[in-house]
Amino acid sequence: MNTSEIAWISGWASDISIWEDEIYECFSNFSHRFVDYWDLISSEDFVVPKSGIVVGWSMGTLVLLKNLHKKPKEQRWILVCPIADFCACWPRAIVRATTLTSFSDLMADVPKEEMERWLENASRYSPEQLTAGLNYLIQKKADLTEPAVAELELFFGEKDKVVPLAQKDLFSSGKVCENLGHWLPDYFSEIHKAVCR
Repeated sequence: MNTSEIAWISGWASDISIWEDEIYECFSNFSHRFVDYWDLISSEDFVVPKSGIVVGWSMGTLVLLKNLHKKPKEQRWILVCPIADFCACWPRAIVRATTLTSFSDLMADVPKEEMERWLENASRYSPEQLTAGLNYLIQKKADLTEPAVAELELFFGEKDKVVPLAQKDLFSSGKVCENLGHWLPDYFSEIHKAVCR
């Protein structure tokens, strides 16, 4: 296992590598591996990266939680905007009707050029790929009774409109980050503090 590497697990319609410049600057003591959204659900068998630290975001956290039994004991997982049961917060009909635009509208308070960059990158996924991710969110739930859940580091956004704080009630622990929404780069300083502990 590479203890000096951080693996970044993307959320729905996302590719965290679009923020690689900011990540390399903020986490300069680490090498980085990026797992694209489509790589999460394109096969039935998700392979947990062999990095010392794994950071999951949004839908990527649900994929990780569904594969918690594969987590090496010494590996650290940091979950940002974690999801255990997406439909506990959102009716299935709304999830099925989600579009890139409606999703981006929920991000709020993101600079326009940043949101345009995210939307441009997300637009490369086909409608079928986007629908597959929405179906995953509808159909999958995490088993939070596994003992390893207690070892996870969880960050919830006080103002997150995509993964509302009601999702935190499903977990027994986690930090609520004041004034943060769903935008991953806003959590980089919190993640940095966690990885440098």
